[in-house]
Amino acid sequence: MGRRGPRAAIAFRPVNLVHRKLLMGALVAAFGVQTALVYADDTAERLAPLSAEAVRGRRLWHEHNCQSCHQIHGFGGFLGPDLTNAGDRLTDERLQEVLTVGNAQMPAFHFTDAQVADVKAFLVELSAMGVGVPRIVVPLDVAEVRAALADRLAQPGVPDDVAHGGGLFQALCTACHVPLQATPLGLQTAPDLTTVLERLDEAQVRATIADGRPERGMQAWGHLGDDNVAALAAFVLWLNSERDALLDAVGGPPGAQPTPWWEYR
Repeated sequence: MGRRGPRAAIAFRPVNLVHRKLLMGALVAAFGVQTALVYADDTAERLAPLSAEAVRGRRLWHEHNCQSCHQIHGFGGFLGPDLTNAGDRLTDERLQEVLTVGNAQMPAFHFTDAQVADVKAFLVELSAMGVGVPRIVVPLDVAEVRAALADRLAQPGVPDDVAHGGGLFQALCTACHVPLQATPLGLQTAPDLTTVLERLDEAQVRATIADGRPERGMQAWGHLGDDNVAALAAFVLWLNSERDALLDAVGGPPGAQPTPWWEYR
């Protein structure tokens, strides 16, 4: 009996060794396939090179270690939102704010106007290279949504406080919120404000604007004063009543993604 234990252990060693060799071979093969796919990718040949301004913006990106918090095409940190397509949604005013005085967890970099312009060029040209966050639906065109919203706000009969709140929304909130669709922001998601009354009542809407929701990345805007907070709340309530009209203006809700959700396009 004493001899069978060692012999049994020895008998299993060749089997384990075979398994290890097969596993190592599979890993090496996978690495080889991935390497071939990377070097066979012709994306760089199909796209125009970055402009001089965008190159300077990319340099600022690396010098200030932006990738530790933000992702580009899936590479980077998760503390902040993916910025692959940020050039499509960030207004000049919002970009100026976050790159100078900062915002929430975003530090203040005190960039000059020229540096902000370079970063803007980098983000805009980067966005043209593809989609950074695969989605199961094709999102609405942000520019079309904003144009439809501006058109509705310009219609006769819009209350003054709603118009004022709409101006504040366009200046302060559009970096995160896009009406008619939820917007992924790294670990969090900015909700669709045209359906907010399905989740909150009027008092809760105003309290959320004033006090924020830090646990979900929503900053407080109470420092703007009661009148401005009330105007923003009035705008959000009006936005819910205008949902159907906005959907008609942009051709309906987001459609299904024609390609599998895991594929970039």
